[in-house]
Amino acid sequence: MQYKKIKRNNVTLHLIKSNRFKTINIVLFFTKKFNKKDIPFGDILTHNMVYSSKKYNTKNKMAIKSEQLYGAKVSSYFGFTGDSESFTFVLDFVNPMYTDNKYLIESIDSLEDIIFNPNVENGEFNKEYFDNIKTEEVANINSIKINPGQFASIEYSKIMYKGTTSENSIIPTIEDLNKVTPSSLYDFYKGLFTGEYKIDIAVYGEVDDSIVDILFDKFGHIKSSTKKIKFKIDHKYDSKVVTKIDTLPFNQSKLYVGYRLLDMDFHELNHVMRVYNTILGTMNDSILFNIVREENSLCYSIGSFVSLYNPSLNIYAGINKTNYEKTIELIKKCVDSMSDKKVLERLFDSAKKTINTFLNNYYDDIVYQINSYYNREFETVEDIETTRENINKVTIDEVCKLNEKIKLSTIYFLKGDKE
Repeated sequence: MQYKKIKRNNVTLHLIKSNRFKTINIVLFFTKKFNKKDIPFGDILTHNMVYSSKKYNTKNKMAIKSEQLYGAKVSSYFGFTGDSESFTFVLDFVNPMYTDNKYLIESIDSLEDIIFNPNVENGEFNKEYFDNIKTEEVANINSIKINPGQFASIEYSKIMYKGTTSENSIIPTIEDLNKVTPSSLYDFYKGLFTGEYKIDIAVYGEVDDSIVDILFDKFGHIKSSTKKIKFKIDHKYDSKVVTKIDTLPFNQSKLYVGYRLLDMDFHELNHVMRVYNTILGTMNDSILFNIVREENSLCYSIGSFVSLYNPSLNIYAGINKTNYEKTIELIKKCVDSMSDKKVLERLFDSAKKTINTFLNNYYDDIVYQINSYYNREFETVEDIETTRENINKVTIDEVCKLNEKIKLSTIYFLKGDKE
């Protein structure tokens, strides 16, 4: 694999050459600092853009064009990472060396058409498609009420990350969604090209350098921001532990326990914490799994994950409501036990093997590879083999010492009263 970064007119192109797959992926990223007001426009804009365009103004016409290009497809997403938000447009198509060279330009043209020529008339998005997509969005919002895992995750984040970008859900309220109209959505769409967003283009596949000029010709004229954008959230939290219990008519209860990660340096957060978290709650033989589920039969599922850009350790469990207090007690003991070298010795080598196996997946995951180069525009990101080397250097003593910088912050319990 070869990587080259090219910048023209503040638009950054990431050229990733690889013959590992028979496809080519081209991704456009529009990135800026997070703004809560953008949430209701996010998914509804991306869906309106990829369902139809001015040239292919029905879903059927879009599908036919995709078939003509050997299944080439464009997908789009809205989301936020740390303190930033982004619109992402992805073109995925068969490498023309296996079909016909003309399909390279035709496939890129389809992406260009979707981005620059939406299905808009008289200053507003096509009302029929807009209404259909909005109806789907309302259904998705309402479905949260019957999904205990999703509901609990959203409510937990409101407490754990209060006052930061992370307290927000990508899913808007129905009230905010109803304020979006076909014309206001078009006004928002035009804002993609005013220079507020940083523009990155990534191309992945077995390609030659000629594609660079093609992509800059198609997309290099987009006005790109020069403002410094970062993912990492700088925020000082209240040291007080917050506990909240909600009750809803679910069959199963959901528990979240959040810990702040305090003043960790790059090595501690990206290497030592990864080993720590693997031992605690991600590997098959993790401490949480063994103690809370296997030995005490208190949960249906349990695990943990780390948020890097709003540093925190998050533990989740699906439990019976009667097991709430005992589960909390055991989770705290499991975290405390991470300071005990004897406890870690049994799992330490297995944890590193688990991480190394996961890192191997990098080479078979196009999205992972593209995002690793894109993320370097905003934060320090190591190449995968440097990460592997640094993780393999982590010692048990470093893992044990990490508990000095991990503090309990939030306990959220969604009690299912149908149990």
